[in-house]
Amino acid sequence: MTELRQGGEDQEIRCRWCGRRVDRLPGRGRPREFCRDGCRQQAYLARKLAQSHGLGDDDLVVSRTTLEEFQSRLYCLQAALEDIGRDLERSAEPADIAEALAWLRENAEPVAALWIEPRTSR
Repeated sequence: MTELRQGGEDQEIRCRWCGRRVDRLPGRGRPREFCRDGCRQQAYLARKLAQSHGLGDDDLVVSRTTLEEFQSRLYCLQAALEDIGRDLERSAEPADIAEALAWLRENAEPVAALWIEPRTSR
């Protein structure tokens, strides 16, 4: 479970399969780990498939294309951070800061938009 906030009732729970928000149900019992039955079933199938290939619970199989796309977007973000770091060392004018933030946003949005899902079949 991914927990976004720490502390009692305000704690937000994310689905262990798809990452969507999981609504808390009132009452007792174990907290929900999945947003829907389909996600619970996919997680079960993925665990069984992983076990049959000797993979652990924390191992994840993704396509090479997906991994390369993620690495490419991450590289662009890292380069943008280096660029704006150098630019802001030279100038702290409001126009330069605005330009640096725009450049950072342009390179951060593709990374934020990428969502990698586990593969359960070919």
